[in-house]
Amino acid sequence: MSSNNPNLSIRKKESFKIFDDIAKTYDFLNHLLSMGIDVYWRNRLLKRIQNKAELEALDLATGTGDLAITLSKHKHVKKVLGMDLSKGMVSIGETKVKDKGLDKVINFQIGDACNIPLEDNSFDVVTISFGIRNFPDPKKSLREILRVLKPGGRLLILEFGMPKNFLVNAVYTFYFRYLLPFVGNLVSGHGDAYTYLNKTVEDFAYGQDFADWMKEAGFNNVKFEELTFGISNLYRGDKL
Repeated sequence: MSSNNPNLSIRKKESFKIFDDIAKTYDFLNHLLSMGIDVYWRNRLLKRIQNKAELEALDLATGTGDLAITLSKHKHVKKVLGMDLSKGMVSIGETKVKDKGLDKVINFQIGDACNIPLEDNSFDVVTISFGIRNFPDPKKSLREILRVLKPGGRLLILEFGMPKNFLVNAVYTFYFRYLLPFVGNLVSGHGDAYTYLNKTVEDFAYGQDFADWMKEAGFNNVKFEELTFGISNLYRGDKL
């Protein structure tokens, strides 16, 4: 399944090119426009990793590697592979990882999350942070993730949602539709990157609807928790 919006569906097939264009300003804008709360969300994900030793993790749509770096801090994670189609984002991620002295723990690979170029039963943990809504076929990606997970492995996904509280929703929607795209497009120098990225949020399944997609793909023990009034959701599913 792809987007309900045909124009978004077309753009999602080459969304990695947008990220190539905004790679140099992405980290700065990400932290600025989220007001730093993205760090809290990633740390919440870290707490949902299995309590097993010697875990190998795959971070899809890794971008500049922020979640890959966070994963490397977990006491049970020994290796992290970050994968993305955007060479521009991955290049920045490689520099960040090297500067932090983590290049023996974290590696990067160019790859498509809808056609993961890895063997079956390869990883203990697979993660995605704010990327799956940009995939042209997220349901196929979920099936691919199940394939590369080892039995007993876990998928953890952070993705935006829409707040249920009327007041919070009103304030958030105004910020998300108007202020954030204006600042993002201006600072990045891209004509409509942040307008596009925001549209993908409102167009995408979230909450129970997305949890149902995970169940359909074959995941067990599927759960989700709303973070920060439902602005973000953390999804969890296991492979038996």
